Amino acid sequence: MSWEVRIMPFEISSSEKKGWFSLTLFQKNWARFWPLVVGYGLIQFFVLPMDLLTQAGYSRKMSASQLFAHRILSATTWAAPLGLGFGLLVAMALFFYLMNNRSVGMLHALPIRREGLFLTNWLTGLGFFLAPNAVVTLIALAVEGAFGALQPTLTLRWFVLHTVVAMFFFCFAACCAMFTGHILALPVFYGVLNGLVAGLCMLADNAMNVLFVGYAGSDMFYSPLTRWCTPLWHLIWQIQRGDTVEGVYYAAAGTSIALGYCLVLGAVFTLIAVIVYQHRQLERAGDVVTVGWVRPVFQWGVGICAGLVFGTVLYENFFRRQGAWAFVAAVSLCAVLGAFVARMFLKKTLRVFAEGWKSCLPVGLCMLLLLGGARADFFGYQKWTPKADLVESVYLGNMQISPYDSGRSGVDITDPALIAEVIDIHRELVKDLDDLERPYAGTYSTSPEGWETSTSTGVRIEYAMKDSTYESRWYSTVPISEETLADPDSYAARLQALLNRPELVKKMYLNWMEEQEETVVSAWFSNARTEERGAADLTEKQARELWDAFLEDLEAGRIHRYLLDGRERMKNCYYTDLEFELSLSYDQPTGERDISSAHMSVTVQNSATAMMEVLEREGLTGLLRSRETENIPDTETVYPEYAG
Repeated sequence: MSWEVRIMPFEISSSEKKGWFSLTLFQKNWARFWPLVVGYGLIQFFVLPMDLLTQAGYSRKMSASQLFAHRILSATTWAAPLGLGFGLLVAMALFFYLMNNRSVGMLHALPIRREGLFLTNWLTGLGFFLAPNAVVTLIALAVEGAFGALQPTLTLRWFVLHTVVAMFFFCFAACCAMFTGHILALPVFYGVLNGLVAGLCMLADNAMNVLFVGYAGSDMFYSPLTRWCTPLWHLIWQIQRGDTVEGVYYAAAGTSIALGYCLVLGAVFTLIAVIVYQHRQLERAGDVVTVGWVRPVFQWGVGICAGLVFGTVLYENFFRRQGAWAFVAAVSLCAVLGAFVARMFLKKTLRVFAEGWKSCLPVGLCMLLLLGGARADFFGYQKWTPKADLVESVYLGNMQISPYDSGRSGVDITDPALIAEVIDIHRELVKDLDDLERPYAGTYSTSPEGWETSTSTGVRIEYAMKDSTYESRWYSTVPISEETLADPDSYAARLQALLNRPELVKKMYLNWMEEQEETVVSAWFSNARTEERGAADLTEKQARELWDAFLEDLEAGRIHRYLLDGRERMKNCYYTDLEFELSLSYDQPTGERDISSAHMSVTVQNSATAMMEVLEREGLTGLLRSRETENIPDTETVYPEYAG
């Protein structure tokens, strides 16, 4: 008796014999995860058809067709948030097998390529969104037809947008799934990457605000690049763009950009996912990061982000009074701790200090060098001032200027001589940065008589350069005192002198009504020395004369502005204000003449001789109230006294 042994070839081991699609796996996915499809479909049913049913006939101001158009467009805005959530859930369900050693070994033993497994799951995800959206669309069309208000274009737009946006987020989540072997890490990676750029912009802006004296903020967070790198924000913004056509809000332009954004980036994420899947080490199922070169990136990324987040929290809550160097230390320390925590996740053990310090300490050292260098002004940011011949114009504002009437605290300067003066003041201001350190640079004190002897003010300087760029500086606590104002060479005295230039004072009061013709309608006193009702009201003739006198005083430089609410201000300014009601006429872009009203408050000043002459001639000086010394009981120090 002879035995013949036949060895059967293990055909499924050859990649050439493996398939590109598994119908069994496709059907199995539907059988296992149908609750996701039903849940998504129910939400969409309430978002569109049910909303149309409940709103039908509700509005009497528009037809059923217009009402349904508005409701469909409103339902379209749900595409991004619904896609964000269900894209992740579907990816977690379909790629869960990659996170488990038993399931990953079993599925990869099937006669199907890795690309085939991915394609099968990708098509399953497409079906999960395509099928319920199609059903909901048909129901919505039936509801519209029942009310005689079919909106096929807008309903089809809703269907396409919801399906494409959901698939985009699914592709994004699937790409994230290829880099991790832990199911709980997937939503973390997905959420962090969705908002990473916007979050880093906020953290960087806050760090520079602490480190740089004079930092005026930036538009990094609101820049188009940040928005494009934040999918949820960008898609919501694009979907809501559009124009009103025949009473209906259409967003065709925004929709086209949103669809292109999703299709292009969705294809990119899918391609990256396939490439990573082809080289994925299956035995790393259960690891937080499965791709070798991504592991150090993960450790450094977690360290840097943890340093900025938790370092900022520590500084703001416990060490703010210790100054910016405390922020540098807190961020650097938290960066090291964050790197150690990341390494614990990578190694799946708490015992990483002995062998991990060589890779964790450099994270903190880099943050220390970067932030410390910024604080030490190695980049020259804090003491920078421009060359006068490179500046087109300057905005000087956000200052605490008295008297507190309608005179604005900011002014645009275009005169080259005044621009040079602003730059000189700025250069003097930043000579000693310690005086400008936030937030405790300024002190506030008053004399026994009640006037200020020292305070602080904010100063914002915005340079419009001749090369069309802009540079801004913001100093929130610039010290002002009687001593600095008495020194004509100090930045405080020079700044106050600049602000009292007649052409600038005039701009502070009247620049907002440029190219408008004003007519005085009425005027009255506020805080007047009278309790009799109506006694503070002025006649039309008095109002016109006082307004003309005010304009004359402005031109002559007899209206003054003060950085300190001190003795000189008390001597010159009354507590009583003149309130003017104005009628403004101006030309519209269409060429038609239009009229609007405006209100202006002007503090009465002794130096405004034209106004004082009118008040004396009309017998109104007795209504002027002087400042009171509130902190001395039963005492009134009267400033000023008009001598006539």
